[in-house]
Amino acid sequence: MDENAIINGCIKVESAAASIYSKLKQLFPEEQDFWEKLYSEEKEHISFLNDVKSLGLSDEVQRMNLLPSKTMIKDALKLANKISIIISNTPVTFKEALKLSLELEESMVETYTNKLIASLLSCDNEASFNSFVTNGKAHEDRIKKMLQKAG
Repeated sequence: MDENAIINGCIKVESAAASIYSKLKQLFPEEQDFWEKLYSEEKEHISFLNDVKSLGLSDEVQRMNLLPSKTMIKDALKLANKISIIISNTPVTFKEALKLSLELEESMVETYTNKLIASLLSCDNEASFNSFVTNGKAHEDRIKKMLQKAG
């Protein structure tokens, strides 16, 4: 799988996550702001990855060795598809929706995307890079906090 194909796979994963958050926003309108923020940030990731392709940064991405494997992408897409089917076809509680979202956010493709974004934004030192990657974990942190509130 070449770099653009891998980036396209990452875009598919981010798109699937955005679609899931859009559905959850409809299922749990009382927490619409929570789901909307996650949705919007996934859309930003998609835009960033599209920019990587359109600006021809694939060689730079390959040099940095930050892309997930084909297997990781396939596994993340399977997980996203499974979650989408669950939330579309079965009644889920808010807590179950949070747990499914957390599982998706903890997938390796999300981690790779955060590292890729940090690296391409020219974080010129390790502290800046680590700070950005930590901020990229904000989805996981928000979902975990919401899970605690949900009991």
